[in-house]
Amino acid sequence: MTTFDLEDSPGVWFDLEGGGRVQIRTMTAGAMKAIRKVAVKKHVEYKRIEGKAERFEVEDVNEDLHSELFWDHVLVGWENLCDAKGNAIPCTTGAKILLLSKSVKFAAFVGECLKTLNESEAQEAEANAKNS
Repeated sequence: MTTFDLEDSPGVWFDLEGGGRVQIRTMTAGAMKAIRKVAVKKHVEYKRIEGKAERFEVEDVNEDLHSELFWDHVLVGWENLCDAKGNAIPCTTGAKILLLSKSVKFAAFVGECLKTLNESEAQEAEANAKNS
């Protein structure tokens, strides 16, 4: 029997070099659909092409909102992250976006963690498929 976890992943903790740790989870199709529902608005436009009126469905994507919602979902939490003055950085949506946009080191770390998680989940799915 094959079983599936239908709950959002709580995430996996990754240790940062020099201290602190970050809890990261992968993006599920359901979470991505929910994000798109909020960040993408559709409307219809009509244009004349070669003398004929054509109907087009157009998507207006709020890229900033989409990015914010994506990273807020993926970055579940963190511990012991401080700014240059030694002040603790709270794990808020705003702090997540600020840290990702201002720290190349942090953004690269999160990217590598996501890559590791995606590869791990793909290997797990492949192993489950072979065992079925």
